[in-house]
Amino acid sequence: MLLAFSLLIVLQMMLLFYIVLAHFQPSAIYRQQINECCRRRYGNFIFRRLLAQLDAALAQRPIAGEELIACLHAKEQALLAIRLFYRDAVKVLYPDCEMDSVAASDLYFVLDNEEDELIAAGYGSVNFEVTTAFLESLLYPKRAEPPPS
Repeated sequence: MLLAFSLLIVLQMMLLFYIVLAHFQPSAIYRQQINECCRRRYGNFIFRRLLAQLDAALAQRPIAGEELIACLHAKEQALLAIRLFYRDAVKVLYPDCEMDSVAASDLYFVLDNEEDELIAAGYGSVNFEVTTAFLESLLYPKRAEPPPS
């Protein structure tokens, strides 16, 4: 009887130890830090991509007599850029997965050639840290406004 009781205590201690290790394992903490870094990089990337796409949409010079068509085309390109930014900003603000999971690194993946294109176009020098507060102010401007005095 005493042997069974001591065996039960040992098994409970092993289970407790396993739960603590599974929850606080160093690799999960390291993975979470890496994924947070990828998330910040992705936020910066989508903001610079938005700037590049809006510049491209608004930089087109209309041909004489086709100003309305060019204006509508620029508006359409700008709206597409804004929708893409909005979709990706929501992924940064409200992730679908835990930050210590492997899926988070896939969620915030940036292709090197897309990053290189932005750098080559001059958007690599945009020295601006995109924070969650900044993204929220872009997505929800009414929330960012101070209350009237």
